[in-house]
Amino acid sequence: MHDCKAQKNDKSQNIAIEILPTFKGKQIIKHKWYMTSSGDSIRISKLRFYLTDFELFNTQNERLSISGSHHLIDAFDTQTLHFELYKYKKHTFSQITYKIGVDEKWHNAGAQSGDLDPIHGMYWAWQSGYINFKIEGESPSCPTRKNKFTFHIGGYKSPHSTTRNHTLDLKDRLASTLKIEVDVALFFKDIKLSEMNQVLIPGEEAYQHSLKLPLLFSISK
Repeated sequence: MHDCKAQKNDKSQNIAIEILPTFKGKQIIKHKWYMTSSGDSIRISKLRFYLTDFELFNTQNERLSISGSHHLIDAFDTQTLHFELYKYKKHTFSQITYKIGVDEKWHNAGAQSGDLDPIHGMYWAWQSGYINFKIEGESPSCPTRKNKFTFHIGGYKSPHSTTRNHTLDLKDRLASTLKIEVDVALFFKDIKLSEMNQVLIPGEEAYQHSLKLPLLFSISK
């Protein structure tokens, strides 16, 4: 495997990334009612997550690491659903890899800027670090105040690290625009909101929910 650096030259071009938040394959609309596989009616008021540390692999098995690739995605802020990754030169890529969440080194490095700035409401404290994935809303099934459900999936300390590595197969196609679908219906699979409706701290529950996160992501057709 060979590494190549993302640096500007005459043959360089950008890869456009488009994130498509969906529920059972259809675009998520804020406050619209949906039905989970467990039969719970829900509507989603907040959906945010980090995608970081992007790498691309071309057909020669060369790896291109994209420095500074930290992106906070907000399903209801269209400006965050489109961004570009700089690549070295025109290649046909076979795979793209990234982290769902924030790398361990940033969790205890203190307050950062840009998409990692605590102002975005995705940082607990240095002891607990960043929230990697946040989804909030309401459901009549929730025996909570105002029927709210709140899942803040974070934590970076072993054995409950919630940052997940993910790889998407690009099927050796020219990667100039990639559409990545995120189907949050899969997050609620096997969740009965009458019994499980809140995760607010790092620990075993957050870890178990984080194991599902890679299942949400796929290349959109």
